[in-house]
Parts: sequence; structure tokens; C-alpha cells
Amino acid sequence: MKGSNWDKILLIVVAIAVVAVSGLVIAKTMSFGERFTTPTVKPDDSLPDTLTPRAELATGFVKKRVEWNTLELSDGGYKKEVPLFVSIPIVESEGVLIDMTDPNATPLRPPVTNAWLLANDLDYLNAGVLNQDPDGDGFTNRAEWDATSDPRDPASHPPYADKLVMHSRQQQEYKLEFVARPDSERFQIRRLRTAKWPQDANFLMKVGDVSDDQQFRLDSFEEKSAERNGITVDATVLQITYLPKNEKYTLVKKTEEVIPTYFAELEFLLDPGNKFYVKEGDAFPIAMDSETKYRVIKVNEDSTVITYQTGTDPEQTVEIKKK
Repeated sequence: MKGSNWDKILLIVVAIAVVAVSGLVIAKTMSFGERFTTPTVKPDDSLPDTLTPRAELATGFVKKRVEWNTLELSDGGYKKEVPLFVSIPIVESEGVLIDMTDPNATPLRPPVTNAWLLANDLDYLNAGVLNQDPDGDGFTNRAEWDATSDPRDPASHPPYADKLVMHSRQQQEYKLEFVARPDSERFQIRRLRTAKWPQDANFLMKVGDVSDDQQFRLDSFEEKSAERNGITVDATVLQITYLPKNEKYTLVKKTEEVIPTYFAELEFLLDPGNKFYVKEGDAFPIAMDSETKYRVIKVNEDSTVITYQTGTDPEQTVEIKKK
């Protein structure tokens, strides 16, 4: 009975508190209009004075051209610039510091100059830079240096003749014999058997005639006589031109004359494995250089002399060594 009364008293207290809080909230709400009254503001269209001196100062600073005066250092009489944001390339080689921009410095990759390596943006820190081919034209940087061509431009390169090598010299023989003189105007000349010409042939010719095989021309003769065992015999000498090489030869009666024709076995290194033979005096082509005319002038035992000419450029002569 006593416990039940306490519950009622607590409930009455809570009810009174709720009513009091509600009244307080209502009172606060009723006063919102008074608290948030917006004051009336008169418009002001006036502008403050501009900061003209400050603006002019900023404008003048923007328009002013500021230049950096590159410093110079003197080292043994050589003046070098000290740029603001670019470092000077200095390389250590065998304990020696090499300033790559100093024209008096020791070449890092001799015989090429340091200036040439820098100007062509080559990898001079690589010990094999002279054997590199950055433009892919088939010529090394060293070859480009020797030819004063551009190692960065595939259209600029040394002559293609520099890529020719000789492998061997092959010989072909042409044999003639002045046999007889049937009359005062005609001469009998025999072609003797060789590997190239497996059958003998006889030519009855006058001065100015060309042999039936188109190999030689009878140019002239000189009447001579000789004593043999007390008997005077005909020793007339004939002068001929061997046409494949445009060379002069002398035929003595009853004496064999061997005329060699040489062939060069060549190879173009930009087309490796493609070996070819060129007869002395003949022209030959290089496929990737169709504008240039090549000709073999002389085939020696250990070298071949050729000429080449591109368009109206002067004809050049070069000796190709045996590989």
C-alpha cells in the first residue's frame, strides 16, 4: 500500500515537469519575431579610391624584361659560360676530368672531337659510341666522322663505295698467235684454246678488221726481217687492240701472246652474302644507289680500283682492298 503511493507521487512530479518545459518552449517560440527582425539598410553606391600607385608598379614589373647575364669562368685561357639551369658536362676518364665543352680538352673518344659528339647528341659516355649507328643508314659514327656526314640523318652518309670489299681476283686468258702472211695485205692470226675459248679459231684479217669473235682489232703492221741459220726470214710485227680492255698488244710471228682478263670478286656489305664478279673495264650497279655509275678500272692481286659518279658530280676513284 505504501509502495503504490510512491509511484503516484513520482508520476505527478514528472507530469508537472513536462508541463513546465512545454510552457517554456511555447514562450520561446512566441518571441522569435522579436529576435530576428531584419534592420533596414540604405544602399551605398560609392566606390573606394583605387590603389593607382600600386597598380602602376605591378604593371611596370610585368612589362619589364629581365635578362640573365651568363657568367663566364676562365680556365687556362679558355672562357666558358656558366648557364643558370644547364650543367656543364664533365667526364672522368682514366683519372682525368674532361670538360666536354672545352675545345682544348683531351678528346674522350679519339679521333672524334668532344664538340662533334655534343653537337650530334651522341652517347659519349658509352665506350662503343664510335661503333654505333643511330640513324640506321649502315654506317658507324666513326665512318660518319671520317666522311664529315651527319650521323643523325640517314640521307647523309659516306659513299656506298666504302661498303664494297674485294674477295679475290679471277683470271681469264685470251691467246693469240700470228701464224702467217698469205699476201701483202692479209694476215693469219690464230686464237688458241683456253678455258674461256675451248676451240681454236683462225682469222684472216686486213688492217682495220675486227676479229669474228669481236675481241680484237688489227691496227697496223711493221715489216721486219731476221736472220735464222743464215737465212733471212719474215719477222713482221702486228699491232692489235684488245677491245674488252682497249689495250694495245704486239704480235710477233710464231710467238704466242697471252692476254689476261681479270675479274674482281666483290661484295657489298649492306647486302651481305651477295658476291658478284665484275670484269676489268666493265660497269656494275648497286641496287640501293641507282643514281651512281660504278666501273672497275683495274683489278690487282690484292685490290681493285673503281670509279663512281653520281649525276653531274665529279668522278671519284677509290681503291678497294682485298678482305
